[in-house]
Amino acid sequence: MRYAAQCTCMTIYTGNLIMPQESPFHLLKQPSPYAPELLQKLTEEQEFKHYPKGSRFVFIHSGEHLCQFVRAGMVSIENQESHLALGIAVAPVSLGFTSALSDKLLLRALEACEVATVPLDTVMARIEEKQLWEIMAKHMIILTNKLFIQNEMAAAPTTYDVLCYQLQALARESESIRQQIAAYQYILDRTHLSRSSVMKILSALKKGGYIELDQGKLVAIKQLPARF
Repeated sequence: MRYAAQCTCMTIYTGNLIMPQESPFHLLKQPSPYAPELLQKLTEEQEFKHYPKGSRFVFIHSGEHLCQFVRAGMVSIENQESHLALGIAVAPVSLGFTSALSDKLLLRALEACEVATVPLDTVMARIEEKQLWEIMAKHMIILTNKLFIQNEMAAAPTTYDVLCYQLQALARESESIRQQIAAYQYILDRTHLSRSSVMKILSALKKGGYIELDQGKLVAIKQLPARF
């Protein structure tokens, strides 16, 4: 197996995990600083219900567009059409303001959660009443930036590039997530890459000392080669 010259970026420690310092994908895991205020002000009259792990939450039901507010817990954001996971979000989460995506996305609880489901029309009326348009706009800019990064990751020119992007995203997940899922499964859940291709590349990277895996779980990203 031949590799191009190694990346020269520095490495840093994130808990027990080493990863490139210059990676832009930390933006995917930065929560919106506006989500807590939106959740608090838009759900003052709403009842939060407790849901078990595995519960699913949609953004459109019987033709009605919905917003989902997660006050406690962790959820996976998934595309119903492609069956791909788009990301993991930790409370507080405020989603569903873009009705154009409502029929394509769902949330799946990765642990017990507290969630309030509010009709989009009700949410818009409260935004107008409480004059929250500015904070809403700032929140949506952050979400749009994340969607752009996700698109860049999915549109990478080679299988190796796509895999590397997903490895960097996995490196930014919490330790509890990294301990729950094998690196190859995390990548398969988020891409259309074949299992054989993913396993082949991960095996070669581990053998070359570029990544460290423990029972399939990602432990460290060191200096990834520029090409595979």
